Amino acid sequence: MANNGYNTAARSRILGFLKENKDRTVNANDILNCLNNQGNDVNITTIYRYLDKLTESGEVMKYIAENGTRAVFQYVGEKQHCEEHLHLQCIKCGAILHLDCDFMEEISEHVLKEHGFQIQCRNSIIYGICSDCQGK
Repeated sequence: MANNGYNTAARSRILGFLKENKDRTVNANDILNCLNNQGNDVNITTIYRYLDKLTESGEVMKYIAENGTRAVFQYVGEKQHCEEHLHLQCIKCGAILHLDCDFMEEISEHVLKEHGFQIQCRNSIIYGICSDCQGK
């Protein structure tokens, strides 16, 4: 765990929330509201500081939300290698899927060769609708 020198109860609760919601993105207010509703006195500054540390360590991915006005976060653990693949995000439920397959190398080579553009996968999202939401 990225504790950067010390661990507090607040950090532990923030990380716990992220792990419990690792199948979707959350914003800092989601964390604040949940923890405050559980009777935990955590402030938004503490949440943002810890999210920055977790993002820096690679345990959390930070994405700029579709409209570009706020950041959302997702717990990925320490071994996800998100810089090597794109991400798919459902516009209905917010679920993030990791497009971690051999296809990524093929598409990266094609885009570089045919278009002269090197794909930067970290924090890259393709928006659509997941299979669960399509079935609803």
